[in-house]
Amino acid sequence: MPTETSTRFSSGYGVCEITLNRPSKLNALNLNMIRCLHGALDQLDAKAGKVGCLIMSGAGGKAFCAGGDVQMIREEGLAGGSLPADFFYEEYGVMFRLATLLERTGCCQVSLCDGITMGGGVGLSTHGPFRIVTEKTRFAMPEMAIGLFPDVGATYLLSRLKAGGNVGRFMAMTGTTLAAWDALRAGVGTHFVPSSRIPKLRVALGSRFKAKLIGEDALRLCEDTIREVAASAEPSGADCLLIDENIEVIERCFSAPSVEEIIARLKTDGSDFAVVTLQKMFQSCSPTSCKVALRAMHEAAQMMEYRLSQRFTTRPQPLSDFFEGIRAVLVEKDRRQNWKPSWDALDEITDEKVAFFFSPLEPEHTRGELPVNDLWDFSESRRAPFPEVQLKAKL
Repeated sequence: MPTETSTRFSSGYGVCEITLNRPSKLNALNLNMIRCLHGALDQLDAKAGKVGCLIMSGAGGKAFCAGGDVQMIREEGLAGGSLPADFFYEEYGVMFRLATLLERTGCCQVSLCDGITMGGGVGLSTHGPFRIVTEKTRFAMPEMAIGLFPDVGATYLLSRLKAGGNVGRFMAMTGTTLAAWDALRAGVGTHFVPSSRIPKLRVALGSRFKAKLIGEDALRLCEDTIREVAASAEPSGADCLLIDENIEVIERCFSAPSVEEIIARLKTDGSDFAVVTLQKMFQSCSPTSCKVALRAMHEAAQMMEYRLSQRFTTRPQPLSDFFEGIRAVLVEKDRRQNWKPSWDALDEITDEKVAFFFSPLEPEHTRGELPVNDLWDFSESRRAPFPEVQLKAKL
């Protein structure tokens, strides 16, 4: 059985390549892959100050990474297993290590988002300085449809978009999918390179980086190389979503301080874009998730997000819509989510109920709070050995 991630260093150790290798599942993350990624980052940490460029990509030609294996998390959450705690704790550890990679080691990450990049794939790719999009890119945080929230550091990312925080709120609360042009305008993508030139980009970076070329020098070399290979190519502007007219609607409506007010403004706006947005939210977005996401966009921190992941993936309705969302989207696939509370009962999702999602974890929680006080907290020398996962679901 082939490994689900592969790690390769260039001959001079100037470049490290990590490839997600689960193409039959669109490179969706499972716990084994997450632990393999920790192993790959351990190797990179061991060469701190020597490796200047990390190239991360997905195998198979269709996806960078389509998210996480959330169906298994649902089954174990229902059965009381440890996977919801173990998966998210260790996944957030990977995201933290990638987000601090440049500061910690001088190595800059180049993510090749040449295909579907959603959920966990967003977390793996967007906290580094270079996010390459192609004509095949499909970018989204679609967690509202499964009763979750924009995780993997997305509340931080989306609240600080180049296009503005209100565009981030719109993306978080609707799960809208963006192609390359929109990804660049929003700021989740940094550069466009045609898919056919991605192999050339790999070769160029691999040949130009020498050992110990790190930090600011590495950033400049990556920027120059990407621009040279892209050769001023531009993505198609057909069927763009984030045009000026639609951004004006987003600014009017998603600047509201509450979900109730956002809905009210969409209803009174009158534009076609507002009507479609409202319809999408009512049809496929969890109102509980929307309320939590809106507050999370203000607080945006990895420790906070880890707490949210535990509240969402271990509690049944009406406390969380996660079990129902996964049932509707991935298990029975009827896409008929029965949210509780529903959109007609928004007042039942009180500020107190939302606040509990953000509260400290219980002392008896199996993994405890996420340690993110030191850049090296998740390094091989600091972290505890990975525990044996307690699986209880009968699949």
